[in-house]
Amino acid sequence: MPKNIIKILEKNFSDMKTGEKMLISSPEKITEYVKTLAPGCFKSVKQIRKELALLEGADNTCPVTTGIFLKKAIQENYNPNMIEESSIPFWRVIDENHPVLKKLEIDGSKIAKLRIAEGFK
Repeated sequence: MPKNIIKILEKNFSDMKTGEKMLISSPEKITEYVKTLAPGCFKSVKQIRKELALLEGADNTCPVTTGIFLKKAIQENYNPNMIEESSIPFWRVIDENHPVLKKLEIDGSKIAKLRIAEGFK
């Protein structure tokens, strides 16, 4: 399993300040995290970043690598023909309008149906 990396920021970066501890996670850790989310539970990418960081003793998680690793986690764990049978319930962290869907060529209406089935509005 890849190791997480924690860096002390030498300058402000995104929504993080100089001196904060920034976690650089991995696709595997993001996959593990998303798999723990119960049906009907939505976590934004910002919430994911904060919670992953706290689990590792950091202040926040890198927004750039989180986006890249989330995309990779979805790519590696979903079945494009049977999204509802994917091994990662990624519709609990992105909605039908999330920009990553276009990059992955996933139909947003399928995500909307899954979210409605779980009680999302």
